[in-house]
Amino acid sequence: MSDPLADIRVSDTAREKRGRYLTPAQLRDALRTGTGHVCRRTSPNHDGLYNPDKFLLRGTFADRSLDIVFVVERDRTVVVTQMSQHADSVRGRFYETVGTTARDAVESSEATSE
Repeated sequence: MSDPLADIRVSDTAREKRGRYLTPAQLRDALRTGTGHVCRRTSPNHDGLYNPDKFLLRGTFADRSLDIVFVVERDRTVVVTQMSQHADSVRGRFYETVGTTARDAVESSEATSE
């Protein structure tokens, strides 16, 4: 498997928000070097309801407190969107913590695909 963080694509939705949040280059840098709280959505009552390869990185990047939503694919990572931290907590029962970096998300994704 190639390194999904070597090829980070930024969706049009995330790109359109660059005036308020991060540029595509800053998004790539945040996923490659930034730290924060990385989690994925879960449903305690519905197995498989949420995509296990879709993650949220919450942190402060380029002096902005943001949530970066991204998908880890086999050979690349896709930034779906970026937004202000609108949810009070991403540490509740509807979120599974996977680590502090996007690399942790990649490793978690690899473990679930085996």
